[in-house]
Amino acid sequence: MDTPATVPPELEKEIADALLHLRPAHERRREYVLELLATVLLALATVGSAWTAYQSTRWSGDQSFQYSKANALRAESVRASTTMALLVEIDTSLFESWADAWTDGDSQRLDFYERRFREEFRPAFEAWRAEATRPGEAPEGTPFTRPEYHPATLDKSRELAAEAEKAFEQARQSNQNGDNFTFCVVLFASVLFFAGVSTKLLHPSLKIALLALAGVMMVVATLYMFSLPQNIGFRIQ
Repeated sequence: MDTPATVPPELEKEIADALLHLRPAHERRREYVLELLATVLLALATVGSAWTAYQSTRWSGDQSFQYSKANALRAESVRASTTMALLVEIDTSLFESWADAWTDGDSQRLDFYERRFREEFRPAFEAWRAEATRPGEAPEGTPFTRPEYHPATLDKSRELAAEAEKAFEQARQSNQNGDNFTFCVVLFASVLFFAGVSTKLLHPSLKIALLALAGVMMVVATLYMFSLPQNIGFRIQ
């Protein structure tokens, strides 16, 4: 039994082009418009995919930077807090020695310890002494409960902790932005798929349906992309 001759692909294309020219003018115009629309969608989706992939990478890098910054700030905050604890321990030790000397009535020792008080501790100590109602009487409480006692390292520790928390929140937001742009990549990839498949179909209704779906997804992906914060990678001073 003779096998049918195989038509070369080049000849098939020439036959398809010839048949296309034999169609009515309105069908040829429709085919041209659909092909043009598919080409435009493919081009825009390609650019959109490249841009959103770039944005996803930029935000991922910013996320890593902010996490590293938060960790460094937390370490500095802990270091400042440790320094504050050591200074408070020094103030406490000197005050206890002063209190023992005051109890013993040893004015020489009192003068010795008072001259060694830290400058941050001295205002609180003097304010505490001023609360005495009678000479030679110890006021209630201690200088450490006075509002004048405020080590500078305490403010620094709190400030660094606040900056670390801010950097951590920025890192979380950058991570979310990267995930959102990754989702945009998926949307643009879907546009590429449907627009590309439509070029292979011969039935006009199916081609129009796929192009319509690709067009809707293109609009959704574009609007969603521009609703997100853009990281262009450099700053204009």
